[in-house]
Amino acid sequence: MESYTYEATTKEGNVMKGTIQAVSERFAIDQIQDMGYFPLNVSRAEKEKIFDMDALPFLRSRVTEKDIMTFTYQLGVLLDAGFTLDKALSVLLDLSEKKVLKSLIKEILSHIKSGKSLSESLSKFPSVFPLFYVNMVKAGETGGFLEETISRMAVYLENSQALKEDIRSALIYPLVLSIVGGAAVVVLLTFVVPKFTIIFSDMGGELPLPTIILLAVSNGLRHYWWVVLLFVLGVFFYLRYYLKNESGRRWWDGLKFKLPLFGKLYKEAAVANFARTFGTLLKSGVPILNALQIVKGTLRSERLAEIISSVRDGVKKGRGISEPLKNSDIFPPIAIHMVIVGEETGRLDEMLFKIAERFDLEVRTTVKRLLSLLEPVLILSMGIVVGFIVIAMLMAIFSINELPF
Repeated sequence: MESYTYEATTKEGNVMKGTIQAVSERFAIDQIQDMGYFPLNVSRAEKEKIFDMDALPFLRSRVTEKDIMTFTYQLGVLLDAGFTLDKALSVLLDLSEKKVLKSLIKEILSHIKSGKSLSESLSKFPSVFPLFYVNMVKAGETGGFLEETISRMAVYLENSQALKEDIRSALIYPLVLSIVGGAAVVVLLTFVVPKFTIIFSDMGGELPLPTIILLAVSNGLRHYWWVVLLFVLGVFFYLRYYLKNESGRRWWDGLKFKLPLFGKLYKEAAVANFARTFGTLLKSGVPILNALQIVKGTLRSERLAEIISSVRDGVKKGRGISEPLKNSDIFPPIAIHMVIVGEETGRLDEMLFKIAERFDLEVRTTVKRLLSLLEPVLILSMGIVVGFIVIAMLMAIFSINELPF
């Protein structure tokens, strides 16, 4: 049995907090509902922390994607339970422990009480709620199904966040391996190899070529490390500046989809993101032309934006969206075929969700394959570098002592 902490509301709107024992999170939610409560947040009870990260204000200085996902989910639960919008926001205001999120909800609630709609209130915070989010809420308000729209948005954000977390988690090990391996090589070159340099110079004799190369690299790193640092920082800031320009973005857009190994991953992620966003907008009642315009605004790729523009122009002329997609080299045949089926059956939104699910799985599979290839390559590379250092040292020792190698 595991301990789970929960936050829930009663039918009267009172916030309840507590801890229960259950075999899984799903059973914990069932128990809370059996108690007559509406669960808002259920999580496994954490052990007492030695160091509280939340005690540092600068670590809590902004509203994160995870905050918005939780806010959207909890708002959807309250609206589905029959709470009015202002009452639901008041409950979330009491529940929020993060100061910046509490301030945000307070501002939204203030706008609601002054007579503004939820979409108008959210539009006041474009850095937190993107145009896609605001337009979905607006469509739900117009169609009279705001509760469904909020719940659908929560699912969308949860799926997007889950995919990002999976990729980040998968990259942790290679990143740690690279940092530790790189640090080990730097320590060898800056602290260990110089001690041998003194010994070799005292003993005299001609050194082998690998040893000469190694000593030169070590000496350069020790005395000119600031040049290396300036070069790396210069390249970093130049690329950062260049990629902010239109020409730089176009160059990167043209390159990233053609990269060996990673190009396929970028394409799959782009297709999944497009299908999920477009399908969610259509399902929420946003007209197709407006939906395409919103999708175009959410994309970070100039190349994809051009494809969506051609799709939108085709829809204006009475053509379907599948024909322009065929002319691109990003959308694979299976995705285009599923779009055609959706158009012919009148279930385009459902097919788009299936495309998103399929390519989310493809992204996870591709990431696993890349990591299964990346990890041994990193280990082999580190082994070659360390092996070269060891062999170069041994060759010098053997040559000085006139031992056969």
